[in-house]
Amino acid sequence: MAKPSEPQKQCWVCAGIFFTGVVSVVALSHLISDAIDKVVSGRGLETYRTLWLVEFNYVGVLVLFACVLVALLVAGGMWAYERWQWRDLERKYGGTRRNT
Repeated sequence: MAKPSEPQKQCWVCAGIFFTGVVSVVALSHLISDAIDKVVSGRGLETYRTLWLVEFNYVGVLVLFACVLVALLVAGGMWAYERWQWRDLERKYGGTRRNT
């Protein structure tokens, strides 16, 4: 028999994951807005050190996130194409019945 505190612990874990995700998105948007401000003001090639002490510049940050966005769009397109092919096969050959 499950203890009554089990669902409560699970709820706190989900809330913690959600909170961490929201904070991460806010920090990422702040980093991107700072990079855009630096590039617009002409200081985009100034270097700074990341948390891991790697030198990076603000133009590189924008290029990095643009590449990530393009990769996500390509992956989404590939997923949609595969889903379209599966639906076409299911429509053509009658669903997921297994006659083995």
